[in-house]
Amino acid sequence: MVVANKAPGMVTEPGASHREDSLLNALVARYGGKLLRLGERRDYGLLHRLDRQTSGCVACAVTPESYDFIRAQFEARTVAKRYLAIVKGRMRAGTQQIELNLEEQRVPSAEGTRLVSVVARAGKPAKTDVEVLATSTTHTLVACEPHSGRLHQIRVHLAHLGFPVAGDQVYGVGAKVLPPHKPDDRTLGLHAWRLGFAHPNGTRVDASAPPSRKFTELLAGVGLGFNEER
Repeated sequence: MVVANKAPGMVTEPGASHREDSLLNALVARYGGKLLRLGERRDYGLLHRLDRQTSGCVACAVTPESYDFIRAQFEARTVAKRYLAIVKGRMRAGTQQIELNLEEQRVPSAEGTRLVSVVARAGKPAKTDVEVLATSTTHTLVACEPHSGRLHQIRVHLAHLGFPVAGDQVYGVGAKVLPPHKPDDRTLGLHAWRLGFAHPNGTRVDASAPPSRKFTELLAGVGLGFNEER
């Protein structure tokens, strides 16, 4: 199996507008027949996905055995995930846990419609741990550990607290879904930093992805620093 560090702005898998420039295209170019033999039923080895503007760790299996073994951990929510998020506003130092049910809805967008998550009592349970790492006068760097895999979970949870992710063009303060507009190239302050799970050979995989240049520039631009050893 392999863990790739996806660049911000790159889609995880091919779609209508990105048939040849996705991360999965690059992995197939690198690992060729091994991924193709896994077929559509095993997502050509892809074990999970990140939003287009989110950078960082994406895991992909290259054998049927590793796909089935690791995918079962994703479904059981036993995979350890740790994200870095740059949010607007100064959060109080310390840690907190956010538990808010989320429901997926389809809303109008500049390109037709888009799928979003909204806070709703009838939605599915979602839990995120948040730790403040650093603050500036206008922004905060936090580490987030989601314990469920809902759509845009970290972004919605943080925005609901009043601290939307920097560069988020979908969710505003209070997790309000923003009106349709033409997307721009604004950097999203969200990075899939660490990923941990059991390997079929009995070892433990603990991968980490250095933040992208765009993420690092966004950090510096809002007066924040980052110690990767933390």
